[in-house]
Amino acid sequence: MNLTIGEALELEILHGFKLLAGKKGLSNQILNVAVWDYETGDLIEENFRRGDFVLSTLVAIKDKIEELEDNFQRLIDVGISALAIRPVYIEEIPEHIIKLAEKKNVPLMIFGSTATEDVIVGINKAIVEKQGYKKLTMKIDDILFLNLNEEGVRGIARKINPHFMENNLVAFCRKKSSKSRWMINVPKEEIEEIGCKVIPFKNGHLVINTFERSDQKEIEKTIFRRLEWLGFTQKDYVIGVSSLYSSLGQLSYPINESLYAFRYAKLYKKDISFFNDIGVNKVILPILDNPWVMKYYNQMVEPLIKYDRDNETELLKTAIAYIENNGDIRATAEELFQHGNTIRYRIDRINKIMRESSNCLHFYEELAVMVRIYRMMNSVL
Repeated sequence: MNLTIGEALELEILHGFKLLAGKKGLSNQILNVAVWDYETGDLIEENFRRGDFVLSTLVAIKDKIEELEDNFQRLIDVGISALAIRPVYIEEIPEHIIKLAEKKNVPLMIFGSTATEDVIVGINKAIVEKQGYKKLTMKIDDILFLNLNEEGVRGIARKINPHFMENNLVAFCRKKSSKSRWMINVPKEEIEEIGCKVIPFKNGHLVINTFERSDQKEIEKTIFRRLEWLGFTQKDYVIGVSSLYSSLGQLSYPINESLYAFRYAKLYKKDISFFNDIGVNKVILPILDNPWVMKYYNQMVEPLIKYDRDNETELLKTAIAYIENNGDIRATAEELFQHGNTIRYRIDRINKIMRESSNCLHFYEELAVMVRIYRMMNSVL
């Protein structure tokens, strides 16, 4: 989990950088920042390495700009992550250079008056910070997957933040737009001192909140204030919030609950969901990876998918709408722009298929469970 070009461009010190080409390479990882001053030809291979974010004024070829393509290709062959040019000795980047960057998926950008030394310091600081987040993510994985007792979990939690208190609640936040923000503007010390920690996780952020007291209503108000303070607004983020736990040693539970609540919010197009409010999905979401659930899923869903494929029908779509409308034929017909009799015919057909494939005895109940599992199986965390 190294710093990427896309993440670096979020840094304030790089706000004056303009991307010209190579957008598909924004996921390239930065391992080092290097300055291209004098090196040309074979010296490129000797002085640069894979993962370098290269900064240059092109002083090395100021009197022979026509050599830019050859030297840029050498940098690409080395495996640099990006090239940023301050156009001191060139008025405009040639079109063939832009096309080369685009073809090779190497971000090519220009920048203005930002001091090269400040860029180097800013990016190197971000690299170190990102590595710190990587260690925190590994600690979260340990809490979730090592099957530790409460003392073991509490010990790891205290390493994450020594200011953590016992009562805890977790929110998982992911940006609605494709561009995610990994750095938090609020100083880390301020966050930690109130018993909180923000950790990049699964393309989003875990916000671990701890409290001295366990007043549920007061804590819910505090959570909204904290999320706003940290910049995780419901306008820009989809948020899943766990229930409140009274032991730090149980931290794996609110972490998982926040992920389940987020998945529910994402599926049902909500800005925020609380685990306590997602109904039967509290039972379904934690067991989706169970092999028996997979067997049930295949036994119930696959026959409908096969029937739709073979007959060019929409039985599965009808089943989903029927359950989401609480078995209301009229509402289902209106949603699917069909006559009520058409929906009744389809439901009868679904019933028949399910009886034949799985000896279904309680049609509506089993159809409802099947639809919930299908929706959750096909949502992405």
